[in-house]
Order: sequence, then structure tokens, then C-alpha cells
Amino acid sequence: MAAVKVALVTGAGKRLGKAIARGLADKGYAMGLHFNSSVGGAQELHDEIVERGGKAKLLQKDLSKPEAAGELIGEAAAALGGPVSVLVNSASAFNTDSLSDLTLDTWQFLMNVNAAAPVFLMQAFANQDPLPEGGAIINMLDTQMLSAAPERFSYFCGKFALDGATRLAAFDLGPKGIRVNAIAPGLILPSDQTQENFDCRQKLTPMGPGLGPDDIVAAVTYLVEAKQVTGHTLVVDAGQRLMGFGNSPIG
Repeated sequence: MAAVKVALVTGAGKRLGKAIARGLADKGYAMGLHFNSSVGGAQELHDEIVERGGKAKLLQKDLSKPEAAGELIGEAAAALGGPVSVLVNSASAFNTDSLSDLTLDTWQFLMNVNAAAPVFLMQAFANQDPLPEGGAIINMLDTQMLSAAPERFSYFCGKFALDGATRLAAFDLGPKGIRVNAIAPGLILPSDQTQENFDCRQKLTPMGPGLGPDDIVAAVTYLVEAKQVTGHTLVVDAGQRLMGFGNSPIG
């Protein structure tokens, strides 16, 4: 019997995390589905995977308490017959603040969710015994890091930290056979704008409308299977980054 392939996706209850987890399940992975408050979406995906003959486990954890984030690796491995061979750090917090009005609480919350929790998850992934064969970690960044808007000060600082951690971890974990990469999505899904406004913004990018969750799933699949690619950020943004400084208002 072939060994089970286990993947863990954080933030799997909604948006990109949910799409990525579904895509990995379609590739035959037993899925650890992390969520915090999005229990309905996570349960829906869990039931969908199981009904289609797959295997999944719901894992609740508040990533604003990063000291406990790494526990998700052991919980997923124990429930699904690990070790975890693919980790996708998709969960993010998007609260806005600026240098003039940020507080220690807002700074700590956004840094914990967007940087510290992924780091401790990477640490726990690398400390598995036995280690997975061909382990792959993928961290989700943001194409707007190239022209970051200061009204999301703590959010972008967290993403900058995760970018650096991705490269450092890739260097550190390469000898263990673990590859660490990142994906920087562009305008994938509406956030706090109407669908009409989102569509208008997508049209401003060099390739125009059409970018969606399936494009991120394809990028995840590539990085999971690209055995000699590590320390790389794959930008999937329909060319938005090419617009240079000033593109941040598009997103």
C-alpha cells in the first residue's frame, strides 16, 4: 500500500486557503484543514473531500497565539497518518493601520498571524521525525509588497518578514530535503469592494480580467512538484507588479 500523502493548509475555511486545500485534495493528499473562525467553510470543504472518497481532518487554532501554531503539524500527522509533506501557510490577517496610529496590540496581532505563526509552523515541519520525503513549504505573500501602501503598515511588515523567513528557511532546510517557496498573488478575489469595483480594478492590469483562485492552485501544484526550486517567490498577478510604484491603489 502506498504511503499516505499529507498536506496542511492554514486558513482553509475560506477564500484562497479553501481553494488551495481543495486543489491539493484533488491531487490525492490527505488534508489537514486549519481554520480559526471560519468553521462553516472548513466543515463544508471537509465534507466535500470525504464524500469524494478523500481524507480530511479539521484543525482549529488561533494563529494570533503563534507559540501554539506548530502543534498543527503534529495534530495533522497523527490524524492523517503523516508526516506532513506539504505545508501551505495561507492564513493572513488584513487589518489596516498606519505608522501614526498603530498600537502594540495591532502590530503584535498582525505580526503574529502573518509572520510568527508561519515561522513556527515551518520549524515544526522541519522537526518531524521521520521527516517527509520531498517536503515542500509554500508561504503566501502579496504582489503589492513591491509598492506597499502605508495604510497597511503592520500587515506589510509581517509579509516582508515572511518573505525574508522564506529565503532563510530555504537555505537552512535544503540539506534536509525540504524546499521553501512563496507565492505572491495579485487581485484574485474581492475583499472590501463590490464585485463591480473589483472587476474594474482587474481590467487595469496588463493582462486584464480573469485572474482567479485556480491560477494560485496551479502555482501551488507547480511548486510542490518542482524538485529543484527553492527560495523562490512565484508572482501570480496578471502583470500587476510591472506597473511599478503607484499600483497599490488597484488592490
